[in-house]
Amino acid sequence: MGKFKLCDLEHDAVLDLELTTEQFGELKRFLKELKTPSVAVDYKAVLETYNAVCKNLPPATRLTDKRKRAISRLLKDGYDLDELFRKAAQSRFLGGDNSRKWHASLDWLLVPTNALKVIEGNYSPISAAPSAPISGNPFDEYG
Repeated sequence: MGKFKLCDLEHDAVLDLELTTEQFGELKRFLKELKTPSVAVDYKAVLETYNAVCKNLPPATRLTDKRKRAISRLLKDGYDLDELFRKAAQSRFLGGDNSRKWHASLDWLLVPTNALKVIEGNYSPISAAPSAPISGNPFDEYG
């Protein structure tokens, strides 16, 4: 039997519990299940989609545990990975059209702050119409 304090942040309360080792193990398994996504993630399909859509970015060949965790985290936070990859593929900057010839990678896109910037359009191509060149003296009309 062990004594534990359970903090209820929602109600700003602390509960004192006495749990057996078996009960504590069951509680830990339950809490772990709450953290994992309830929907099975097809990591291989995510990798294939990235490689198919982001042809201007370095290909990704391996599904590491770190990548799986990052993919799960983004999906849990409500990110649309198809949208992320489409917007990244449309960005000339992320594809290497920058002063350092730097290219974004799958790992870079899976960082939540980077994914947010891409989805919000921070790296979208600017399609402003070129302005007409100024000809003559603009002050001539003021005589």
